[in-house]
Order: sequence, then structure tokens, then C-alpha cells
Amino acid sequence: AKMRAFVVFGCLLASSQAFLAPGLSLPQSKRVHSAKCAPSLRTRLAQTSTGLQMGLFDGLTKGLESMIGAEEATGPNIAPKVDAAANVLTWNVGVSEIPDPRHPMEDAWFAGDFDFGVFDGVSGAAKSEFGELYSFQLSSTTYSMMRSQREKRGFVEPELALEYAYGALTAAQAIGSTTATTVSIDTKSEPGFTLLKGANVGDSGVTVVRQGGEDGRPYVAYKTVPQMHYFNCPFQLGGGSPDTTDLATKIRCPLIAGDVVILASDGLYDNVYESQIIDLIEATVGQTPEVMAQALVGYARQVQEDPNAYVPFGVEAAAAGKPWSGGKLDDTCVLVLQFQ
Repeated sequence: AKMRAFVVFGCLLASSQAFLAPGLSLPQSKRVHSAKCAPSLRTRLAQTSTGLQMGLFDGLTKGLESMIGAEEATGPNIAPKVDAAANVLTWNVGVSEIPDPRHPMEDAWFAGDFDFGVFDGVSGAAKSEFGELYSFQLSSTTYSMMRSQREKRGFVEPELALEYAYGALTAAQAIGSTTATTVSIDTKSEPGFTLLKGANVGDSGVTVVRQGGEDGRPYVAYKTVPQMHYFNCPFQLGGGSPDTTDLATKIRCPLIAGDVVILASDGLYDNVYESQIIDLIEATVGQTPEVMAQALVGYARQVQEDPNAYVPFGVEAAAAGKPWSGGKLDDTCVLVLQFQ
């Protein structure tokens, strides 16, 4: 493992020019998605003079997490404690998505009043010739289960909703597979706290960006760690996968005013480093969560199409001894929650 870490570090040093990302692209106008998996339109991007600089050790950390395994890279996945607040928080949500141009969109999502999810359909998995893709089926069924829980019990357990939805599709012998990220906002179980609770399977995931770091800038207060069997093979539900919801990462993160919560498929995380995500959120502070989501998706696609970009997926490929250059073209879906 020491030798592999050295190879990754050497690769990063040899590719220092790649760490200067292209100019930050921001949308000129926002586009609101009013329905689950609404048809995607590529956001019109306007070049600005702002640049994104990736920290050297962002890439190294990404590679090391891949090498040591998700179950061991749990440090960033521990949510920090916060003080109780006099009032519960309020929030707004925005979504942006863009398909891989080589095939129809396979990322699914839902956004309710309290419940949210992103599901990344696995392109290489078997697919039914009839009906919706597995990712869309699991998304809609999970959301239905969460709404049913809220109506009957007054609260939601996202991991159980995902488990029941997965069980229903398994019983129906649904074809396909998907990663799964689902969360719920809990404002009742612990007075004085607004909690983000959920479950995550695979390499989609949640990032909580918090304002007011040591340098006065935003920072990542919490993030899920990708679950991978090996390079480019995430944990996934459905099909012939041995993975089940029992393996899901349980999410619990207390939130404070100013937090920005990002749910995203790996189309974002494979192409945009953590420091760049922070830059994009900082550049769009004060704007709507739709604009934040569009900025993240627009920049991810810009990098995906850059043949010279050195992206997180490329770091993971190098760590695994696999050849890779440029961005990783993929479906990309980002859901942003902004808390006040």
C-alpha cells in the first residue's frame, strides 16, 4: 500500500498543470425542475474570470480513500456536534441534471417537502425492455414509502423506506441496478435541532458545506464516503448484485443556518474535487439553490468534456493501475438544499 500511495503522489506532482481547472462557469438564468426526472436541458454557461484551483492533497486523499476501502475511510463521515437552536431551520431546494449524451438519462431523483433522493442507474447492468429503468423505479417507490411513513407515523426512517422499496422491487423481479442516496429532514425528534437523516448505498452521496471555516471560507462539515467493491464498481442495489440495504451508510448530521446540503450522483464527484465544490458554492452564495445546482452540474459537464482534465476518477484509476485521461462523461444529477 505504501508503494501505491507513492505512485499516486508522484503522479500528482508530475501533473501539476492539471490542477488549474478551467474557468468557473455559471448559469445566466435559472431553470426550475417541477417534476421528478424532468427532461434535461443543458444549462447555458457564461465564462467568467474566476478560476478554480484544486488543492494537491485533495487528489491524494481521494486516491487513498479508494485504496484503503470505504469502510476504513470513515473520518470525514462523522458529523460534528452543533449547539441547539431556538427555532427549527427552514430550507429551499433546487435541482439540476444533464444526461450522458451517449444514452438516455439514467439518474433519477425526487424532492418532496422533507424527503429527497438521488439514484444513479448502473449503465452496465441489465435493463428491462419494458417500463422504467430500475433507478427510476427504486426512486419513486422509496419516495412513496417515505410519504406513507410520514402519513401513518408522523416521522420517516429513510433506511427502512429504502429497505421496503428494495424488497418490493426484488419481489417483483425488477431488472437493473442502481446506487441510492435518500435523506429526510427531521425537525421533531430532538428539540432544538434540525437533523439530516438518511441512507446511502454506492458512490452517489451527500456533502454538507458549512459557512465560516477557520479561514472564513465555507468548508465540508460532513460527507458520505463512497462504497466501492473495487475500482469503478460501486455498491449497488438490484439485479444480480450481492449488495443489500443492510450495507447502507446511515446518515445523521445536525444542521445549522447557512448550511448547503448537496445530494449528487458520481457524475459530480468523479469530476469535481471537494475544494472546487466549495469554490462553486462560495461563488453562488446568496443565490437560489437552483443556481447552485446548475453551477455544479454545468462545471462538472465542462470538466467531463475536457480531454486534458485530471479528475478524481483519474486519481482513482491511477491508484488502481488503470489508464485514464480527461474527464469522465456521465449522467449528472445534483440536488441542493439551502438552510436558513
